[in-house]
Amino acid sequence: MQAPLSIPVIAVVGSRHSGKTATVETVVRGLTKKGYRVATAKHIHDINFTIDTEGRDTWRHTKAGAHITLAVSASELATINKLDTSQLTLSDITKHCEDKTEVIVLEGFRGLIDQDLTVPKIVTAKNKQEIEEATQVFKPILAFTTMSPKAEFKELKTPPVDIKKETEKLIQIIDQRINPIITKRRETTVSTSIDINGKPLPLNPYVQKITRNVLLAILSTLKGTQPTGNENIQIKITTPNKPTS
Repeated sequence: MQAPLSIPVIAVVGSRHSGKTATVETVVRGLTKKGYRVATAKHIHDINFTIDTEGRDTWRHTKAGAHITLAVSASELATINKLDTSQLTLSDITKHCEDKTEVIVLEGFRGLIDQDLTVPKIVTAKNKQEIEEATQVFKPILAFTTMSPKAEFKELKTPPVDIKKETEKLIQIIDQRINPIITKRRETTVSTSIDINGKPLPLNPYVQKITRNVLLAILSTLKGTQPTGNENIQIKITTPNKPTS
């Protein structure tokens, strides 16, 4: 059996205050609009930073010695995992957000990915010098973005994308890179199953495909429903027990 393709990872890197977070927001918004399931990871440089708050119950749990603490509210679930992150690899980080994810967008982590040829980079830049320096540090570079006037970059062969005015251009560049991978992953991971009274009904790949297509076609006719084929769909049919005579 062919090994599944790796989830595509896009990294946004650049100097401080060059628009990294604004670029990540634009990328996530654009890719989500296209129907991709997106996860993000942010590298935080402050060694004293913690997602927890001193004095809170979860803080008291970890202070007491818990290695992993789950904070569960009505709208989110957060995992607080106390460990030394200095030796983590890119794989160690991304595996935490691979479940039900189709593309991972990193902000930062330049020390892990600067020369990683499997991770295309979007470099944010404040001026032409930063772009020229980035070409010596990062490989491969998918695009440059900026929040500065385009006139500052007019001498460059490949001008940066204006993150405020050329959003669609940036998303198109990324989509051309990741779409073939995601499409292939969807083709190899899509499955259709039917259980009758708790027992799975054997379905060959052809029957799975036909069943899935018919079901999506039916759902698409329902008001307020626009399935893309990228959902997890469950249908349950129950029959009331007949009274015994």
